[in-house]
Amino acid sequence: MKKWILFCLPVLGLGLIGCVTPTKKGPDARPDLAQKLVAEYLLKGQQLEKKGDLVSALQQYKLALTVNPAQREAQTSRARVEKTIQTAAEAHYNKGLTLSREGRYNQARQQFLMALALRPDYPEALKRVSAHKLPTIKDHIVHTVKPGESLSKLAQIYYDDFRKFPIIAEYNGLTDATQLRTGQKIKIPSLQAAEGSAGKTLDTASAGDQTAREGTEDENDTDEQPVDQVAIYRDHGLSLFMDKKFEEAIIEFEKVLKTHPDDKLALEFSYRAHYELALTLFEKKDYLSARDQFRSCLQYKKECQKCHAYIQKSEDTYKEIHYRKGIQYFQKEELHQAIEEWELVCALDPDYKKTGDLIKKAKVILKKIEEIKRNQQK
Repeated sequence: MKKWILFCLPVLGLGLIGCVTPTKKGPDARPDLAQKLVAEYLLKGQQLEKKGDLVSALQQYKLALTVNPAQREAQTSRARVEKTIQTAAEAHYNKGLTLSREGRYNQARQQFLMALALRPDYPEALKRVSAHKLPTIKDHIVHTVKPGESLSKLAQIYYDDFRKFPIIAEYNGLTDATQLRTGQKIKIPSLQAAEGSAGKTLDTASAGDQTAREGTEDENDTDEQPVDQVAIYRDHGLSLFMDKKFEEAIIEFEKVLKTHPDDKLALEFSYRAHYELALTLFEKKDYLSARDQFRSCLQYKKECQKCHAYIQKSEDTYKEIHYRKGIQYFQKEELHQAIEEWELVCALDPDYKKTGDLIKKAKVILKKIEEIKRNQQK
């Protein structure tokens, strides 16, 4: 029986495996069709550029170059728009830095977000936005603002350094450090808790300033700032993205898009998070999960050529790996395992290298082996 199996398997393998040759998919686009596509992309790009939507215009010019990389007008348009975007993004970023130094945090944040909207890969702007977190500090007292006082003056009183006013501003969630009202209650966090540095602590602050010490305050007496929950989700998503926690970032951006489906930053970074997650899965050889993530990318950027290519590559790699595993099992006469591998291939593509025929033949051999065993037992 063993000799019969050894003879049958190689013949079957050679007969079926050797007859399949790869075929190229998809003919090249006709020159007239390619020219038409380029013209359409260029026209749409020009229209978007006139409207001031530079990011979308740039995408159209890139699509034109995907069809014809040597198209001069598309090359020129792309270079022009990229330079304009770069200049505008830097202007917003620098303005944000200026506003931040002035203590106008909300306005600064908007400038950083505008820079990111133009250039999602702007690392400095992304870092500024995602770094805007409420300090986790427990030790603080309450100071009631007196006429003429500012955050920098409070920083001088409590920390011996007027330049540390951003610590107080961020702890209180103030979006504009210049707008303090007389009688407003401000929490002063411990400098040691906030920075871990040696400077003046709350307990060594001016003892004569009794107004600043109102004991452990009633939390309900503090002025509440209006909460932009969508902004919190967006900022948290950006922070998670920076930390490469892509799955968690996607969840936060989804919360933003439920309220604002057209939020450009949430759309862009949802795409980027799915794409980075897909690449990670692909590197881990989890090809079908990677494929699903690349498909998710297309919800945000239908024209993503890299995504389409990776989807095809993920499926082809998955099929070829399991096809070859099936061959290896088959050659070792482990037919059940071979069938399992080939069935994985068939579930994705029944016509791949006639894997269906291989399964049928392997099952026929198994049936004959079982018959021989039964006859021997008799």
